[in-house]
Amino acid sequence: MTTRGTALGALCALLDRSLVQIAEASADARTYDQQTIYEVSDVWDNNTFPLFHAATALTSTGRERRARAALAWMADLGPGRRSWMLEQADATGHALERILPPPAARPLYARDFLGRVRPPFMRLTAEAALELGTDYDLAATEVRTLSLERAGTRLTGSLVLVVPRRYDGGPRAGEPAALHLSVKDVTGIRFDSDDRMGVALEHGAEGMVVGLGAGGSLRAASGTVHLDDPAWHLSAAGRAADRRTPPREERPRRTSERRRRHPEGAALVAATILQSAMLEIRMVRCAHLADRIPVRPLAGALFGAGTGILAAGARRGGRREHAFHELINAWITDTGPVLTPLVADRLRHLADTTRLPDSSRAWIAEVTGREAAHPPPATEPVPDLPSEAELRFVQYTAAHERHGSAQDSSAVLNLALPAGSPDAPNRPWRLRALEVGDVGRFRLWTDAFDGPLGLRTAGAAKAIESLIIGDDALNVHGSEAGP
Repeated sequence: MTTRGTALGALCALLDRSLVQIAEASADARTYDQQTIYEVSDVWDNNTFPLFHAATALTSTGRERRARAALAWMADLGPGRRSWMLEQADATGHALERILPPPAARPLYARDFLGRVRPPFMRLTAEAALELGTDYDLAATEVRTLSLERAGTRLTGSLVLVVPRRYDGGPRAGEPAALHLSVKDVTGIRFDSDDRMGVALEHGAEGMVVGLGAGGSLRAASGTVHLDDPAWHLSAAGRAADRRTPPREERPRRTSERRRRHPEGAALVAATILQSAMLEIRMVRCAHLADRIPVRPLAGALFGAGTGILAAGARRGGRREHAFHELINAWITDTGPVLTPLVADRLRHLADTTRLPDSSRAWIAEVTGREAAHPPPATEPVPDLPSEAELRFVQYTAAHERHGSAQDSSAVLNLALPAGSPDAPNRPWRLRALEVGDVGRFRLWTDAFDGPLGLRTAGAAKAIESLIIGDDALNVHGSEAGP
């Protein structure tokens, strides 16, 4: 079956390529890349069913037409998604540029349903920093959240800053505005939670510097900023944007793919399983759960799913049903006890609410019955932490009030730990997520990310009270921990 140059071949190749990316990004905790795992798996939230819809059309012409519509839907999310698609398709030998429609022009500013102009995502430039300083009091700004992650080999970060307005936001302004800052290629960080009032934004030829408090700083090659401020349309920048932004027009909603018919029979079951697995993988975005998500087993079992879907969808009638059943059985066999518990509830709901062939309904009953007969094993005891670890991710959140609810200070860490077996020194390192609640003091220096370093902790395995990496390069101290 020739698929090179076809829209359906490119769409299925993107799924195969996604699974390769996820597998590579999770192969070893020392090169773990949560951002890639999350962003790639997230693609298949709204695009799994369009793929199956395209693959199961009755004719090759119908499959191509549906695949082109699915690819256009996927690329319409924004320039970043489109660039990813072009790059990954090119890696698989598909020239997607010839298949996708031209990118739609997007205005710099958009309006909400009330017609109010909304703040855009902006690159952090000297001009952007000046604009922010005009409308917000950066000297009185407070660092609420600081995150830093070793994504593969790159060091990336983000900040959430509470920024007081210099303008009158009106009676409905509510809480202070929040400035979300994302940075790439971080070269330096110096932060102390006792010194988090006041922020300075500087940008020059060598990159950007964010001053944090009186003595802290974050240095990076580039960054983007986005304001979460419902009153922004009343700011100086918002009023200027309002004057040059056309009135809101009723645009057609992105509903063409939402109104598609779902695949049927075993193809519908396969689509449900694949989407469920991708949604589970996407949970790595919750850093405190990262070590509980079976990313590698799921990506490994689904490896080549796009090719399998392409081949099964090209069959007709009972042969297609059988091909999708065989594909699903291979996924479940390859994951052992991992996949079935994740999808059992959705499959039961599918059987209860959807017209399915008797063969698919019987197969679901068999699979979900198998899950009930063999429940997942009990959670193993959490082993003690070793004396050495590599920091992959750290996030500090200061105590604050959100929507009238008090939130305690906290810290979340992801560590790469040695395999721990002298008999298998080449085994991949494993990931471990830790949480520290009610943090009294948090200090972070760039050196904390410099490879495996000494690790000291106080408290029980599931209730860490304090943690130190290296020579105080990272010091997380719970308020109730000893000196």
